[in-house]
Amino acid sequence: MLLCSFWREIMGERLIYLVRHGETEKGSEKKYFIGQSDVDLSPLGLKQAKKLAQRFKDIPLSHIYCSNLKRTIKIAEAIGAIHGMKPICSEGFAEINMGVWDGCSFEEIKSRYPLEYEERGKNISHYRVPGGESFFDFSKRVTQKFYEVLDYTDGNLLIVAHAGVNRAILCDILEIPLKNMFKISQDYGCVNILSYNGKTFKIKRING
Repeated sequence: MLLCSFWREIMGERLIYLVRHGETEKGSEKKYFIGQSDVDLSPLGLKQAKKLAQRFKDIPLSHIYCSNLKRTIKIAEAIGAIHGMKPICSEGFAEINMGVWDGCSFEEIKSRYPLEYEERGKNISHYRVPGGESFFDFSKRVTQKFYEVLDYTDGNLLIVAHAGVNRAILCDILEIPLKNMFKISQDYGCVNILSYNGKTFKIKRING
C-alpha cells in the first residue's frame, strides 16, 4: 500500500470511471426490486455494452473491476477484451441484497407487504428487508471495497457495477445523506467520472 501511495504522488491525478450496467431482461417499463437477482442483459443492454466498449477503447485503463453478477460481467469483459485485460469480479460491488423482495415488482411488494413497504419508505437508509441489507449496511460494504481497491491499485480505474453501488460511492464522496441517494440519476449504461490525487476527489461527470 505504501508503494502505491508513493507511486500516486509521482504520477499525480488518476481517473476513476463508475459505470452502470445496461438494460436488463426485466426491462424499464415496469419497476422491480432486482438487487442481487442474476438477471441478464436485454438485447438493448447488449447494444449498450458494445457502445461502452467502443467508448473506452482509447482510454488508458490500469484495472477493471465489476460485481459478481452477469449484467456487469458482460460489459466489463467487453471493455476488457479491447484492452487485453481480464476484469476482477467482486461481491463487494454487487447490488444491494433485497432479501425476500428480490426479483419482485413494486406492485407485488405493495400488495403483499403494504406496511413493510410504507415503513421502508419512511426509513430508507436503515430499513432492512427480511434476508437482505439496509442501505446503510450496503453502503458500508460498497465503500469499504471501493477504498480498498483504491489503496491497492494505481492508474485509471474502471468499475462496472450498479445504480445503487454508484450512488453509494458518490454519496460518500459528496457527503450526501443516504436518504437522498435517489436524487442522483443513474441511467442504464451511464458513466460517472472522478479524479483522485491520493487525498481528494473531484467529480468530473455524473450520469454521462
